[in-house]
Amino acid sequence: MAEAIRNPYLEGNFAPVSDELSVDDLPVTGTLPAELNGRYLRIGPNPTGTDETGVGHHWFVGQGMVHGVRLCDGRAEWYRNRFVRGDVPEDSPNTNVLAQGGRLLALVEGGGAPVTITSDLNRMSTWDSDGALSAGFTAHPKIDPVTGEMHSISYLIGPGAEQLRYDVLDATGKAVHTAELPVSGVPMVHDMAMTATRVVVLDLPVTLSMEAAGRLAAGAPQIGDALPMRWNDEHPSRVGVLPRGGTADQVRWFDAPRCYVFHVLNAYDRPDGSIVMDVVRYDTVFRDFLRGPADGLPALARWTIAPHRGTVSEQIMSDRGVEWPRINQDWAGRSHRYGWFGGVGPESLRLSDDVDRDRGGSFEPGPLIKLDTTTGEASTHHFGGGRVTQEPAFVARPGAEAEDDGWILSVVHDGNTDRSELVVLDAADVTTAPLARVHLPRRVPFGFHGNWVSDNEIGA
Repeated sequence: MAEAIRNPYLEGNFAPVSDELSVDDLPVTGTLPAELNGRYLRIGPNPTGTDETGVGHHWFVGQGMVHGVRLCDGRAEWYRNRFVRGDVPEDSPNTNVLAQGGRLLALVEGGGAPVTITSDLNRMSTWDSDGALSAGFTAHPKIDPVTGEMHSISYLIGPGAEQLRYDVLDATGKAVHTAELPVSGVPMVHDMAMTATRVVVLDLPVTLSMEAAGRLAAGAPQIGDALPMRWNDEHPSRVGVLPRGGTADQVRWFDAPRCYVFHVLNAYDRPDGSIVMDVVRYDTVFRDFLRGPADGLPALARWTIAPHRGTVSEQIMSDRGVEWPRINQDWAGRSHRYGWFGGVGPESLRLSDDVDRDRGGSFEPGPLIKLDTTTGEASTHHFGGGRVTQEPAFVARPGAEAEDDGWILSVVHDGNTDRSELVVLDAADVTTAPLARVHLPRRVPFGFHGNWVSDNEIGA
């Protein structure tokens, strides 16, 4: 048997949980807003069959598991966690869960089809919009708050993969537009941007490594080969701009800052024809550390794409390390001011006890941060010693007009007790004490993305 090598993404709160729970009437500290009627859902990888040495495992890989908390009339009715199971075992998205067209969808990138989940989390099936998404989808589509349309840029791993696919689904989930966008190599396109009139494609220097893919296929993985994407010094860093509903011949490509972007906060059009796009950028990923994005700290940057000049300029917006950016979704594609983030810092990029750098590198969460992109002011909510959060979700107060009038919901892991809570904060002033803390019956492993889904979106 090969010698076991410690993998920080299989330890602590990165480690999977093995069972499914259903627990009713959760205890609450504080007062839940009575207007929160729906469910908070969060998803992440929950590997069940990693290689016995842990060598090849990558944080981004593993069967999906969705965690849900049902809130209604000021009560926390239930917590449930379920493995994501589509029509075949391979259909188990692990990266995002959201509602569109009356459906609750679990999503993953790189060739996996979406899986629909019923509102009680108990029934699931593969869904491909009548075959339009059968080749795979993305984890980060953008939904227009006015039209309900869903725009997506997807990449595939396999034959004919040297192209991206741009899809538009209408408000019912029916595919109404598809365009193939040729690219070189197989770039990892994790996210995209959408304005009121245009779509922005990210073609950045992380691409499929044929060597890593070959080792994985042969059953002889090396460090991090379960995700065979690597930093590629030979690949350009560029963005493509095309009209919403556009085709390949309408794309205009522009050189972009040399970096990698997993997540876009938002983008919008300016009257002069330029595009403002706020992104979380890394100098490199999957170059020094191969099991997760731990090469260095991420930062919020503002890119201004000026098609009339053919340029992309960059301004670093904050010296705080942030990830998992979220806005008030009513401002998606429109000029925004605020963003909410999970914070990361130098203490979050720790090495494991192994001396070899290839064996270390763990990306861990921290406090919750609100950034004002107009003034640069940062507000922080520290949850207490040993207590950290990841991605926040903004929920607008019914009838609200101000951009930050609402609540922030996020899952907090308490390292002192190894349990988790769903915490509700005032989105306008995140520095104040939580409005409510829903005590969950178990820890929720560090995963990826989550959303609030109201009863109006998919029914009770």
